[in-house]
Amino acid sequence: MARAINTKRVDKRRKSRTVVEMPLKPINYIIIAAGALLIIVTYIILATNDTVYGFIPLDLVPILLFIGYIVVVPIGIMYRGKKKQPEQNQIPVK
Repeated sequence: MARAINTKRVDKRRKSRTVVEMPLKPINYIIIAAGALLIIVTYIILATNDTVYGFIPLDLVPILLFIGYIVVVPIGIMYRGKKKQPEQNQIPVK
């Protein structure tokens, strides 16, 4: 007979909890939301256009969708922000 494997193992050596930092900050969500808003507005522009051939459906909409899908949303995912560097020229106060 095969024994059931206990999937919940507890590491008894690790007594302290590790702090897990979220990979995406609020600025990342704002950039991703801006990209999603750009994509939605572009589809609304395409839906309200009456002609099939013209500047808007053939030129403007593909450019805006490209910017939304390929530029803005990936930038929102990959953006890290600037790291704060400690100031080195400060004199300690006694």
